[in-house]
Formats: sequence, C-alpha cells, structure tokens
Amino acid sequence: MNQDPQFAIATARPHQVNHPHQFTTRPARLGALIAALLLVPLIPLRTYGQDAASELLEAAKKGDVDVLRSMLNKGGNVNAKNAQGRTPLMEAAYWGRVDAAKLFLEKGADANAKDQEDHTPLIEAAGNGHIQVVQALLEKGADPKAKNKEGSTALIEAASNNRAEIVKLLIDKHATIDDKDKEGRTALILAAYWGHADAAQALIDKGANVNARDKYGYSAMMYAKRENHANVAEVLGKAGAK
Repeated sequence: MNQDPQFAIATARPHQVNHPHQFTTRPARLGALIAALLLVPLIPLRTYGQDAASELLEAAKKGDVDVLRSMLNKGGNVNAKNAQGRTPLMEAAYWGRVDAAKLFLEKGADANAKDQEDHTPLIEAAGNGHIQVVQALLEKGADPKAKNKEGSTALIEAASNNRAEIVKLLIDKHATIDDKDKEGRTALILAAYWGHADAAQALIDKGANVNARDKYGYSAMMYAKRENHANVAEVLGKAGAK
C-alpha cells in the first residue's frame, strides 16, 4: 500500500471573474469612463434560450406533468440544457419525478445525456434511490455502464448509497458488477467503506469479486474493518473475503 486513500466530497466553487476595468464616476474621469466602456464588448448574461431552459428545468424539479406538457407543446425543447449542461430529464431523475421523467422520455428526451460532470439521468436516479425512474430509463435505453468524470457508474452510486434493490436491477440489466472508478474502487469496496451491508450482500449474491482491491491496495474487507463496520465485515467474511 502506497498511501491512505482520501474519500472526499468534491464541492463546486463559484466561478469568479475579475472585471478588467475599474471605474470611478468623478466628473474629471468621465471621458476615460466613456472610452473604456466603448472597449468592453456587450456580453448578454443570459439568452432567451437559456431562460427557457432554466424555466423548463425548474418545472421538472417540481414534477407537475400538466405544466410540463403545456411547456413542451408550446415549443419547449425537451433536451434543452442549462449552463451546467443539465437537461429536464436529469432534474426529474435527480428529484425522483417519475411521471415527469416518463413524459420527457415519451417526448424524445435523451436517456444518456450528460452534464458538465458527465452525470447521466440514470446515475442521478440510481444514487438517489428512485427505482421507478431507474426502470423507466432502462426501458428507454439508458446505458448502465456510463461513467461520470470520477469514473463512477449508476451501480457504484447505488451501492455507495445502499440502494440494494437498484443494485440488483442494474446488474440484471447488464451493469458491469466489478467496474472501477478512477480510484480503482468497485461498487462492493464503496459499499463496505460506507458500511452498507444490504448493498454489499446484494453485490455478493450477484457475484461481485469480494477480494478486488483499489489503487491503494485496499479491499472491501480492509475498509470494513478499518471503518468498524462489523456487520459488513461479517457479510464479507461469510463470502470468503480477505
């Protein structure tokens, strides 16, 4: 083992832009102010399209199907993206708005769209435990093997959040059971790290490699013991984990 792995939650920091010009309104500098303003390009903060996309995404969060249907019938783009690359379907998936998700899919939403972090609707729904949305997405061709920028899949997200039934469903729909993220962690390793015995058992029952190791040389059993998750260690021990 070369080093102790770091399990940290990445948080987005607001993008800050320092304006290249600093102005004063004193009369003596009025001429300089006008000259400087003429050199600054006019950059719209939001376009009409972005406004429309934001309104549709906000409605998707609430899941009011009648409102959403009306917006789409009036020309709303079902695959519109906001500044973060998120679509209405992603928002419906994240918040578990199953009827809204089905409406978007019916209207041609891309089940495999990705935002700026490469999250897909399926990754969002699986991690948040929305099994009906997961089912709807899979029926419309959502890829259970898709990865975000951290290398995490829908299965890894489901296991990391102890969504045992979704773990089983994804594996039945051909998710790669021992796929690894960028840290070399499998779904079982992360279930063990977080102390999720139900997810760990579901993975073991489906044939997960109980002795897989991440890039630091740690196995699921090592994490279960290190984090004092005796229930997970017991589950792993019965399956022959070391």
